[in-house]
Amino acid sequence: MFESVRIFFVDSKRLGRMLALGAALVAFGVYWLTLAQTITWRHNGADSGDLVTAAFVLGIPHPPGYPLYTLIAFFFARNPLFEPAHGVAIFSAVMASASVFVLARAGSALTPSPSPIGRGGKGFVARSTLIPSPSSIGRGGKDFVARSALTPSPSPNRRGGKGFVAGSALTPSPSPNGRGGVDFVAPLGALGLAFSPLVWSQAIIPEVYALNLFLVALLLWSCVTDDAKRIYVAALAFGLGMAHHLLILLLLPGALLALQPTRKDWRALFFLLTPLLFYLYLPFAASRQPPINWGDPVTPERFFWLTSATLYRPYLFGLSGADLLSRLAFTARTLLDQFTLVGIACIGWGAIQMALTRRRLFSALLLMFAPVVGYAMAYASRDSFLYLLPALAIAFLWGMYGVAAILQRLSAKRRLQYAIVFLVALLPLYNLAAHYSDMDVSSDRAAFAYAKQNFQDLAVDAVLFADGDEALFALWYYRYAFGNHTSRAVIVSQGLLPYDWYYAEMRRALDEPQLQTSNAVADASQRAREIIRVAFANGRAICFTDSSPLLPEFEYAERGVVKCVVGAK
Repeated sequence: MFESVRIFFVDSKRLGRMLALGAALVAFGVYWLTLAQTITWRHNGADSGDLVTAAFVLGIPHPPGYPLYTLIAFFFARNPLFEPAHGVAIFSAVMASASVFVLARAGSALTPSPSPIGRGGKGFVARSTLIPSPSSIGRGGKDFVARSALTPSPSPNRRGGKGFVAGSALTPSPSPNGRGGVDFVAPLGALGLAFSPLVWSQAIIPEVYALNLFLVALLLWSCVTDDAKRIYVAALAFGLGMAHHLLILLLLPGALLALQPTRKDWRALFFLLTPLLFYLYLPFAASRQPPINWGDPVTPERFFWLTSATLYRPYLFGLSGADLLSRLAFTARTLLDQFTLVGIACIGWGAIQMALTRRRLFSALLLMFAPVVGYAMAYASRDSFLYLLPALAIAFLWGMYGVAAILQRLSAKRRLQYAIVFLVALLPLYNLAAHYSDMDVSSDRAAFAYAKQNFQDLAVDAVLFADGDEALFALWYYRYAFGNHTSRAVIVSQGLLPYDWYYAEMRRALDEPQLQTSNAVADASQRAREIIRVAFANGRAICFTDSSPLLPEFEYAERGVVKCVVGAK
């Protein structure tokens, strides 16, 4: 019995899972303490009002529509124990913590594993091509072990004996007396990534990036593990990713190179294609005419407009050469901020070692890393640096490989091995101490207070003009998700009025049959004037927030923080 208990705790794989789970739980605990309690504008969270409101009303958020995210977030938004935005922020924390667990396991898969051959013998799992193994026939003879075979090291009774490790290279085996703390490296490194500013910032607000990171982590784990089910896990992760955020398409060439699926893996197509059924949610939700209904995708043309993010296409490659150089410098600083200078050195060393010992895997990861970084640099939106999250996960794997290579070189020097593990443990501690106050949004209520203030003196059936993501989405949240059930106010965005689908939505929301059709009023200013003319004639208050430009042909009076139309000039 006691022997079984001892084996339970010293088994490397089991210990690795326990440590990975511990890292995920620690990350979630910190996320919980710093979690957004409501919508927030911090950490580029202006979209939180749109995403939470769409989830709460089962509507459609901004392109590409995020059907998978919206359906899952609905259950968190409707949790009666929390404010809707707080519940969806918990969803982000859960997904980010799950990413920590998966990446820790992926990092462990890149480090040598003890061979089960013999009670005390050590050996390593080969994860690359054919590797030489000491021949039992003669001292200098060589034979070869196929990929994923176990190659035992020479007898542990000889001090300084050499074994073999994954990666097609001869490297020292760990000492027979233990693994020198190698099992702790990947969980500690994953915890350091969890507390990096970019990951942390998206783990504590209602946003789409934590779910995307989790799906990318599953894909990366599939690429580095020898698990027999890895093709199916990768297919499922990729399918869910396509039903969530199209950025995952950039990882496809590298994933194919790493996984090398064959015809016998055709069943994986089921896991790849089935998640695309989530897109059926979009026309179904639009047919219900929810208050948040981007694109109204009930026709093929509108469905394509939404899911292809046509609205944001001008952002793609919309930067000048000088801007690209500036983005390059910003990207380098961002990577440095996440990993510190020592971490960047480990990443570089790991990439070099992987290029030398596991060339195909290195090429696959590079084929994922480069397009993601390039896209994040070339995309002209203010928050495009958030697209770097998959690149951070790939860099983490290189870093873990680099640390593993260092530990192998120090296999005969146990104290130095433990010193390296201690240095890895400093990364999460440093990130935690350095960024805690900047990351903490638990007391931030600026966005909510803004929306509440604008509604404070507003008539119950007012028409309120608001523009800009921060103001518009915060008002949507306060009106439709927070519980302002007594209000019948309609929020109008001049920036969206050029789109026929949006003007049609406003005509339905205002329920004013006198409003002319989109064919009769073509541009945004005409449509805004038409809304004001009809609503004012029917006795409704017409007000403007400070985010929406006033139309010069009307006179206004201040009513609290908004300005309301009192008549035509």
